[in-house]
Amino acid sequence: MKKNYYARRRRHRRKAKKRFYVIVSLMVIALAAGIYLIVAGIKETGNPQKPNEAVDMTLPDSSATLPFETEEPSPTPAPMTTLAADLVPQPIEGTSPSDIQLTTGIMDNGVETDTFERTEPISFGSGEEYTALEGIIGFRGNNYRDMPSWGAAEIVDETLTLKLTKETGWGGAAWTGQPLIVKWPQKTRALMTTLKEEFRSKEDFVEVIYATMSGYIYFMDLETGDKTRSPIFTGGPVKGTPSLDPRGYPIIYVGQGLQEADNMKDSDEMYFRAFSLIDGELKMKVGAADKDPFAHRTNWQAYDSSPLIDAETDTLIWPGENGVLYICALNTSYNDETGELTMDMDPKKVKYRYTTPRNQSADADAGGRWGIEDSPVAWRNYIMFTDNAGILQCVDLNTMQPVYANYLSDDSDVSMVLEEAPQDGTFYLYTGCEYDELVRPSDQSGPAYSGTAYARKVNGLNGEVVWGIPYNVQSDGDVDGGILASPVLGKQGTTMEGLIIYSVAAEVKGDTTTSRVVALNKEDGTEAWSYDMQIDGWSPSSPVPVYTSDGKGYIVQCDKAGDVALIDGATGTEVAKINVGEGDNFEATPAVYGNTIVVGSRNSHIFFVTIG
Repeated sequence: MKKNYYARRRRHRRKAKKRFYVIVSLMVIALAAGIYLIVAGIKETGNPQKPNEAVDMTLPDSSATLPFETEEPSPTPAPMTTLAADLVPQPIEGTSPSDIQLTTGIMDNGVETDTFERTEPISFGSGEEYTALEGIIGFRGNNYRDMPSWGAAEIVDETLTLKLTKETGWGGAAWTGQPLIVKWPQKTRALMTTLKEEFRSKEDFVEVIYATMSGYIYFMDLETGDKTRSPIFTGGPVKGTPSLDPRGYPIIYVGQGLQEADNMKDSDEMYFRAFSLIDGELKMKVGAADKDPFAHRTNWQAYDSSPLIDAETDTLIWPGENGVLYICALNTSYNDETGELTMDMDPKKVKYRYTTPRNQSADADAGGRWGIEDSPVAWRNYIMFTDNAGILQCVDLNTMQPVYANYLSDDSDVSMVLEEAPQDGTFYLYTGCEYDELVRPSDQSGPAYSGTAYARKVNGLNGEVVWGIPYNVQSDGDVDGGILASPVLGKQGTTMEGLIIYSVAAEVKGDTTTSRVVALNKEDGTEAWSYDMQIDGWSPSSPVPVYTSDGKGYIVQCDKAGDVALIDGATGTEVAKINVGEGDNFEATPAVYGNTIVVGSRNSHIFFVTIG
């Protein structure tokens, strides 16, 4: 056994040695062939080096990096597409509420309290998630206020054509006065008893809803202008813009802006209301017969702001011109099979009020200045707004506590635009102010005063001003020059990307004034282009963007002379302009659905203009 075993091992060793020599021989031949090919390659390229100078015969260290190997580049981190879920607004030096001596108060269902904690937390989604309805359902469309138009326009010849003119009652449409335009789901239309039968079944029916100074809400077919249902009388003049319920519930929320017959001195019996669009009935009414005693401002309580509704918690958020923020639990019930709709007529409310030395000293003859006229923006559980004394605030809706505050120099009625900027780890607010000689007293005499108004970019997480661009404007005691219009943020992927576009009213121009549209680079505020409306005086209508399917952007701008202009959004070049009629002064902001512009004038008309 052993002899045979060792014999097998010897034979195995002899075979292994033969294999070893064969392998070594093959390696030498391969190496020689490789050297030959390298030398041949060098000769073919004309390299003057000799072969023995070109080739190193020494085998490299196995741990060394070969000449043709390169280090793998570090992967570039992909840019963030959304803001971090744990991002929380916080003040910095200069924006803490205490820095401007902001003091606040809370009233929970009629009882004043120092603390508040919401049992059902509010958290808004992005602007594009605000509603599933097709159309423009509030001022600038959503909680970011960045959707003042709907759908892509088919623009071929860059023309404007006056399609229809409709009559309204006294006063027409005032500032901000934007119409609502909505394409109701067929199921909802079928339940609307106030809607004319022909429109309950009309294919691709889109309804225009316009609340006006006459106190009436008018309803029209976008295509024909025909009346779709009888007007609803709200109870008083409407100067601002209503809101539809983002859940698709057939409810309109509308605020009273003035007393009857343009009575600017008495604000008794002023309310915000909700009406059912199933049957036209009043479903909610909030306000006061003799002003709200919780407010610091006791001589005015209008509601020009376009409210927000948090769908998940059934909560209405509505700032008042009395300086009170109203948060209402609606207790809504809607049956989409039968159309039965109920909500609390006078809902439970949480109220937030505030004051600063600036509020108390501004407009001293009237005893101070409070009031919120802009339509607020909302980001997650935070709401941001400005006021008549220039105070910017961020308030946590779940605790009713201010997070930060900043003084922005003057009366600000601008409905801000909110832009999420994941690449910067923050969001931005684009706002502006006017020049109000009652907030910043002037030493000038005479009927008109000039001063500085600003367009601004603000860091939404901390309230810090990123940049501010000054404009010399004129105020005349009745109306204030400057920026009252809500700006347009150019969409990514379009010819207006990177631009923030403002309208400046009553800018001083030599011995007179004009109103201009200015496009600023959003990064640093430098001017990209400017469009002069060529009119003298105050023109506060907000610009509205229109986009084609291939990404070309335009601006629609209306003015006090009754002009509707179509402007190339990349260059500021006027491509079309029409005048709708003598005496038709536009204060109101248009809305655009597809190729159709709808806008109301102070001269009691509503115009439908086609972009071609």
